[in-house]
Amino acid sequence: MLRHGIFGQRKKILTYIKMTPLLILIVGIACLVMGSSSFMTMILMNRSNDTTPVTQKNTKQTKPSSTKGGDWKKTGITFYGQSKADDNGLGFTGVDLFKHGKAKLEFNGKPLFPGAVFQADGAAYLYKILEVKSDDFTNHKTVYVHIVDVCNSGQSVCKTNTKKHGFLVDIHATAFDYVGKDDGLLLGSFRKVGELKPNDIPTSVWDGDYIICACKGACKGGDVTWKKKGTC
Repeated sequence: MLRHGIFGQRKKILTYIKMTPLLILIVGIACLVMGSSSFMTMILMNRSNDTTPVTQKNTKQTKPSSTKGGDWKKTGITFYGQSKADDNGLGFTGVDLFKHGKAKLEFNGKPLFPGAVFQADGAAYLYKILEVKSDDFTNHKTVYVHIVDVCNSGQSVCKTNTKKHGFLVDIHATAFDYVGKDDGLLLGSFRKVGELKPNDIPTSVWDGDYIICACKGACKGGDVTWKKKGTC
């Protein structure tokens, strides 16, 4: 009986030894599950107890907003700002065009330059970002243009150039080196890809304290909304 008892104890010990790795594995998994659960609980508690105020500084958009690109449309492309006689440097919205073009603004990691559309189209495109492309550009085949100006609907050259292809994008002098072109009426295409609103434009780019926030209709007279800079 004693001999049998010893053998019985040995069998039990061997059984425990064989089961030990399995028990360790089960205990380890349990610890991981409990640890993960505790960790997630701590995260949720910290999140729910977070009393840090959300300020305008933290939420203010400082980069252009991006939208899904629309359909490409045909456009005429012209260039302006070559001389003071052609352009005094002040955009329709109140932006200093040369400061804007040299402010190193970017969209999708590429330079963003000021430009204009025909005044009658201004209501739909003011402050929008257009992706413009043309096979006649020699350096970069596409350029991002921020519409902060208009080509005066009272000027015959603006009417003629717009009528030629049904739409007009006028690219400012600060983009000439980038696209490798500075003159002529080119054929190209464009699409809306984003927006940089007036309140998100660096204050150093504005010429004065009052700016055009928006316009409707033909973008003339009472159709134009003026406000103090930073209050659009």
